Amino acid sequence: MLWLLVVSMAGAMTLQEAVDGALDTSPTLDVAAAQVAQAEARVREADAALLPTATLSGGAVLQNEIEFSIADQLPEQLFTLIDPEDITPMEVQPGFQLQANATVTQPLVVPAVWSARKASREGLSMTRAEADAQRTQVIGLAVEAWHASAQAHALVDDARRGVELAEHLVDKGEAMVEYGVAAPDQILPFRQALASARSTLALVEEAARTADGVLEQVTGQPGPADPPVVPEEVPDLDALLANLDRPDLRAAESRVRAAEASLALTRSTRLPIVAATASATLLEPEPAFGDQLNYRLMLGAQVPLFQGGAVSARVSGSAATVDLARAGSRALHEAAEVQVRAAHGGLATSMASLSELEEAVRLSREAVEAAEERMAEGGGSLLALQQAQASQIAAEARLTRGRAAAARASDALTLAVRGEL
Repeated sequence: MLWLLVVSMAGAMTLQEAVDGALDTSPTLDVAAAQVAQAEARVREADAALLPTATLSGGAVLQNEIEFSIADQLPEQLFTLIDPEDITPMEVQPGFQLQANATVTQPLVVPAVWSARKASREGLSMTRAEADAQRTQVIGLAVEAWHASAQAHALVDDARRGVELAEHLVDKGEAMVEYGVAAPDQILPFRQALASARSTLALVEEAARTADGVLEQVTGQPGPADPPVVPEEVPDLDALLANLDRPDLRAAESRVRAAEASLALTRSTRLPIVAATASATLLEPEPAFGDQLNYRLMLGAQVPLFQGGAVSARVSGSAATVDLARAGSRALHEAAEVQVRAAHGGLATSMASLSELEEAVRLSREAVEAAEERMAEGGGSLLALQQAQASQIAAEARLTRGRAAAARASDALTLAVRGEL
């Protein structure tokens, strides 16, 4: 409990905190969010194409005096029956006339718009899936940076223990020199070993600072990282492959559906369009002849006949895009399975070596204890103790790296299967 309190006071970062920080601060995900917003806007734009459109126009007309005679429009054959002089000309008085026109159009049968709505929705799904795939990449960077920091600090702890052991050995040697049991030159190798241990500690401390800097840049939070959790067992490979479900795989499948929707949209341009239009015109003041309010209702159809082969070319291009998306999806699935198998193999190898590394540490510690007992009995030597301690330090460092590798391999396997932790 005290150790956990010390870690908490030191501000150690858990893996989940590292992932959350990376997701909150990643500029890549900000770009992905903007792309999703654009795709949502395209969906709204496609939906709006099925709504009615209304326009209102108006103007003022300055009219001069016009005289209009129907007699001028009659054929001469009627003049024997009608006297042109008896027909009174119509006059339009000068002045301003205000005109207003309103038009409403409602699409009824628009296959291209229907296909565009579906294509926009598939595009939105694809954009969201690609954003999730980018999220997985950010998580992977955070996991790698976190494990690098955790391993670096574990090696720092090992190096500090190595310095303590070397200092302890030098102290014993100096005491033996002081009592005349050993000559000063006999403990020279122990001083060299202490200098080497301190140099190693300085190097790994600098590596830990570098790893913490990378972790802070990725997550926006200062390190160090918490010690990683070593998995207890290796999961079954067949079960992992059966449950393979990653955002990038879903994105690939979404790209296929989006390409198919784009192909349907291209083909729909060959289909007819039907729309209803209503318009009304208002004149003020009322004209001398004609109605003050006129309206018109029209049901029209537009049938494309020939576009110079442009549609066929676009259809061929869209069909090729569908084939490309399907091939890319198959290739990505195969690559994902290979990645899972590789990650599973890495974890299995790391876990298999842990027992050997732990046994090597146990034996090295027993060797150090035996060397100390022999020295206490007066039959051992400082050199033998120094060699036993050096073997212990090396064995513990290998075990630290082995545990870090197993923890990293476990998280890599989880990311390879699910794309998240």
